[in-house]
Amino acid sequence: MRGFDAFAGVIKSGGKTRRAAKMVILNIDHPDIIDFITCKQQEEAKAHALIQAGYDPGFNVPGGAYDSVMFQNANHSVRVNNIFMHALESNQMFQTKSVINKHVFEELPTREIWRKIAISAWHCGDPGVQFDDIINLYHTCKNTARINSSNPCSEYMFLDDSACNLASINLLKFLGDDNKFDIEGFEHVVSISILAQEIIVGHASYPTKKIEENSHDYRPLGLGYANLGALLMSLGLPYDSDEGRATAGI
Repeated sequence: MRGFDAFAGVIKSGGKTRRAAKMVILNIDHPDIIDFITCKQQEEAKAHALIQAGYDPGFNVPGGAYDSVMFQNANHSVRVNNIFMHALESNQMFQTKSVINKHVFEELPTREIWRKIAISAWHCGDPGVQFDDIINLYHTCKNTARINSSNPCSEYMFLDDSACNLASINLLKFLGDDNKFDIEGFEHVVSISILAQEIIVGHASYPTKKIEENSHDYRPLGLGYANLGALLMSLGLPYDSDEGRATAGI
């Protein structure tokens, strides 16, 4: 993990302008799960100590606090299954198992594991949680292979060795001077954007042959939006309100 974190720090999006975002997921029954859950929290504590000692608290600062600790180029998540969640619900013990032969390695209290996940996430934002059985229940291509992971933001859940052509639309661009949202214009841009993304799939270059094949076969596209918060503020709608949620839903 330390090695891959360092590699990601060198191989950045655009080469220099954007920090890397690398997804690291470990199954809940892995023997090293406790060390994995707490590792980023421990690095965060080191960063806090360096900041208190006078080191720069910014990101991408050579020699700064966060440039001096590990796992800052990675998003960590724990992959939990229904067995764990049922054990958690009934406050039972949970078994970690050897990866190769599946022999029982250790028995741990489920609620202790869950609390460690919550405390670490409170300290540093990681680890996240992915619900393996539920994700595969909603698999859109069930007759292919299982879904093992996602990208760091988890909006792309699909096969190994695949890629998704992602884009986003700035919602504020469709807010007129009369404070009305241009629905027709928005729908037109959505249509044009999806068409452009579909065309790009066949003309893009891919890092491996397998990713290229899956991209051409399944053609995953993702079109999202940006500035929802700014749109709600411009409309005078509280983020946590029925009106705000209804606007986002629309």
